[in-house]
Amino acid sequence: MRGNGGGERSHGVLVAICLAAGVVLGLVAMTVKGSDPNHTAFDTALSTTTGFLYLGAGATAHARRPTNRVGLLMAWVGLLFFTEDLKLATNPVIFTLGLLFSTASGPGVVHLVLAFPDGELKSRWERLLVIGTYTVSFGLALAIMLFNDSRGLTPHREPNLLLITSNDRLAELFDRCLEGVGALIAVGVVTVLVYRWVTGKVPQRRLLTPVLAVAVTGACLSVVGNLAGANGGEGPGGPVIRTVYNLVFCLWPLAFLLGVLRARIGSAELARLLADRDEGRLTALVKDDAVWQDSHSYNALTAAAGLVRDNQRLAAELEKQLAEVRESRARIVSASDNERRRVERDLHDGAQQRLVSVLLSVRMARQRFDGSLTPELDEVLTATAHELQNAITELRELARGIRPRILTEDGLLPAIRSLVERVPLIIQLHLGEIPRLPDPVELTAYFVVSESLTNTLKHARASRVSIEVVIDNGVLRLEITDDGIGCAELNADGTGLSNLRDRVRALDGELIVHSAEKAGTSVLAVIPLATP
Repeated sequence: MRGNGGGERSHGVLVAICLAAGVVLGLVAMTVKGSDPNHTAFDTALSTTTGFLYLGAGATAHARRPTNRVGLLMAWVGLLFFTEDLKLATNPVIFTLGLLFSTASGPGVVHLVLAFPDGELKSRWERLLVIGTYTVSFGLALAIMLFNDSRGLTPHREPNLLLITSNDRLAELFDRCLEGVGALIAVGVVTVLVYRWVTGKVPQRRLLTPVLAVAVTGACLSVVGNLAGANGGEGPGGPVIRTVYNLVFCLWPLAFLLGVLRARIGSAELARLLADRDEGRLTALVKDDAVWQDSHSYNALTAAAGLVRDNQRLAAELEKQLAEVRESRARIVSASDNERRRVERDLHDGAQQRLVSVLLSVRMARQRFDGSLTPELDEVLTATAHELQNAITELRELARGIRPRILTEDGLLPAIRSLVERVPLIIQLHLGEIPRLPDPVELTAYFVVSESLTNTLKHARASRVSIEVVIDNGVLRLEITDDGIGCAELNADGTGLSNLRDRVRALDGELIVHSAEKAGTSVLAVIPLATP
């Protein structure tokens, strides 16, 4: 956006040269024009003010953004504007040079208008139009000088040093051509401005509106003045049209300067761009919309772009960390399930088998020594066998709670039906067509149903429970609803629901609990079938 330091220095040097030369020529033009009886004090003051306004606007624009050529072009127009009055000088060389620059400000203004607001000519047609304008302006002015004596332009009748032969008809023909081409160029410039305004976005329109308004007014006055002979002061209303045209032309540097001062990125716009978190929109705002910023706006945009980049970097890091957390949680759940399997296997193949062996040994001892046992010893052996049987039953239930064998062998729905058969409540089952699912999904779904029923039995005081298990759009949906007293809390101690939520989220699912007072409890689990 800022360009290199060499570009800034070269622009600064050119602007300084234009400003210095423009100030000198402005003082000279004011002197020679003020001493010429054909120009009133008002005309002199108005033209001098116009030139210095262009110089001042150029200096301000360059200070606001040194790498933008608009400041240089405005200073250039101010310099060219003052060269037009050199034709009023008493020195023949300066007088001749003034004739060559008699319409110099016109192509400078065309160049400035087409390059505004970013200082660049964007298309080949614009570059051709600017080159053509300079060529026609200076070429036809030179052609007129070759055949027009021009001695009547100053009181001292200085000679035209480039005069070949005086031919008024040929000089008038060239002069008419210059006026006609000037009118066509004015129409072309206005057309380009209108097209830019219509196709531009709000920031660009805001900058172009004052420039376009002055351009349209000035172009209309120029066309009308040419048709009415206003340039020569002839025809009806010629002097009035010329005066109004000069007033409008004086407003043009103010319009450009207004565009420079208004070219700020508002805080609301920056807030919107930051909220969108899209650095590309910041770039588009500067380049595509041709937003013309001062240094403060550039600094604001730079800071905003930095914030957006930092935000995107932090968002990417957060997303990466979130993925790592999900993977870590899935690994923890998987490790926990593996540990459950190991404990279940150890209980079944270890402690449970030892207890069964001990129970068989006690029963065999009672049978073998049945006739020789004292009543007290028989009672002890009977009680021991009974306790061993209870221990085996409790151990079997514990192993079943860790991971039911039926879940492993037959799948989720048979395991849920087996679980429901042991619950002393009225339970309505709504089971869809459920195929065998990934092992983590089946185990998590089983624990959701099991823990929900356990909480219902312990806390809900319910008489009826509804269980729905379906597959919908690639997710397993489980909903357990009771008609109990409600008031279950997801994060309450002792419910186990918080642990269930962690298990479900480890599979990228979600666990939702609705429990209003005296309105029952609903536990909804949604588990994606594609496990992470």
